[in-house]
Amino acid sequence: MTLFLLATLFIILNILDIKTTRKVLSQGGYEANPIARLLMRLYLFLPAKILMVIIILLIMFVTDQGTGIMTGMICCGIYSVIVWSNYHLPVDSY
Repeated sequence: MTLFLLATLFIILNILDIKTTRKVLSQGGYEANPIARLLMRLYLFLPAKILMVIIILLIMFVTDQGTGIMTGMICCGIYSVIVWSNYHLPVDSY
């Protein structure tokens, strides 16, 4: 059950990451991650993001439960910070 909840949260956080990143970009901000910036220029960001989410989910569910839960907690923590940062970024700091 915990693993399923972490996987669901991870998917939601990645969707929020895309939405908040688009919001920042539409308001004149920039993508700070050079790899993501390159993928955006090549129109490969969304496919790469989907592939990354699938790989992380596979790791979560294929490994033993402890490793899967730890992976989910770490990834959810990272994306929580990213989404929070995107959401709370002041407009004048672009």
